[in-house]
Amino acid sequence: MILVTCTTGKTGQAITRALVSSGKQVKAMVRKVKSAQTAREMGAADVIMADLANKDEVLNAMEGVSAVYYVAPNMDPNERLNGENIISACQSENINHLVFHSVLHTQIEALPHHWERHFVEQSIINSGIPFSILQVGSYMQNMLPMWEKMLESGIHRMAYDTEAPMSLVDLEDVAEVAVKIIDNSNFFNGIFEIAGPSITLLEKAKILTSILGRKIIAEKQPLAQFLEHGKAIGLSKYTLSMMSKMFPYYDKHGLVGSDKVLEWILGRRPTTFDEFVRRIAAS
Repeated sequence: MILVTCTTGKTGQAITRALVSSGKQVKAMVRKVKSAQTAREMGAADVIMADLANKDEVLNAMEGVSAVYYVAPNMDPNERLNGENIISACQSENINHLVFHSVLHTQIEALPHHWERHFVEQSIINSGIPFSILQVGSYMQNMLPMWEKMLESGIHRMAYDTEAPMSLVDLEDVAEVAVKIIDNSNFFNGIFEIAGPSITLLEKAKILTSILGRKIIAEKQPLAQFLEHGKAIGLSKYTLSMMSKMFPYYDKHGLVGSDKVLEWILGRRPTTFDEFVRRIAAS
């Protein structure tokens, strides 16, 4: 049985569906009754309600589990506490394999939510638990909530510079990696960069224009406007604070990794943005 945390978030759903489709039994760890029902509909063999910040609840969730795919909440002020609780429970239950779904370049102190995961990674390395750390790039799927608005306006808008390079990765590729490594001891005690080919907003707009058959232009959304919208939809002060640091960093540096490790694990070339757009357009 494989425990997947944050099962009904964007990442957790992709991982859970992939594991279930591959024939593996998944125990879903969720926080809400509604999420528990969603997890069952995805095929989870067992569902348990637990809060990552509650040590006893996390330990209870480990019962009957041999491996853990740890998806952490994004931009959470409890990042280190959550990680400590997972590690402690894995140690207590002698878990065979802990996979940490981390983020690309946790070494960057200027990105506090990356930097916090750097400390969780250190604790995992020192824990004595067989581990795999996946340092995952930004998802191609992050643009999907704005897809219809993009089609209506003809503008692909993000809150960073249109020439900033980003190593976007298809979440379906990430889920395929999860299936390949979860029961494979060849990946024990390794840190793996899971990033796709580098691309800018301008390059994305050209591909979108070509495939969709209509003009799509790239545009940087002003940071203040983005943060105001985030506040309006209920993002926490902590999340907004992280984003206020993240996008200026992207303006200057982007977020670029190598796609070679992902290619090696998949045994094929990672999905390109062109292929992703064609798949979404077809659906």
